[in-house]
Amino acid sequence: MSTVLGGRRVATAIALLLSAMVLLGIAPMRQVAHADERFGRRLQMLALTNQDRRAHERDDLGFAAALSRYAKDHSRSMANKGYLYHSSDEQLQAALGHYAWSIGGENVGVGGSLDSLEDAFMASKDHRENILRPTYDHAAVGVVRADGRVWVTVIFYG
Repeated sequence: MSTVLGGRRVATAIALLLSAMVLLGIAPMRQVAHADERFGRRLQMLALTNQDRRAHERDDLGFAAALSRYAKDHSRSMANKGYLYHSSDEQLQAALGHYAWSIGGENVGVGGSLDSLEDAFMASKDHRENILRPTYDHAAVGVVRADGRVWVTVIFYG
């Protein structure tokens, strides 16, 4: 299930939860580091997207954590193949099947950093439209680092 919290609040909540678990001795540091790595880049990309949305008077997108697993698998597949490609309409519809949605879209990219990828998305008419579409209210994010490059998949829906 996805959350409706903004990216910053989700990141803060995760950090507080992980800190409490460490202080209480519930989670070893290795698991905490893994969780930060697992969600850190995804939430950073969502924060960059939401920053652009706020600059254009759009509401923040909620983070779709479960759907982000699909997005990460897609990013990993692109990295393994060495080229960018979008999910097919059928794949995207199947991935969104468990969510309340009437419209969906996907941005994919590869670059040196998340900041440079967000800048490239905003410079591209079609990618920018996905980022700023007012009817989108959630996003799933998949980020994979491979061979010094960052591969990103962002799935939008509303």
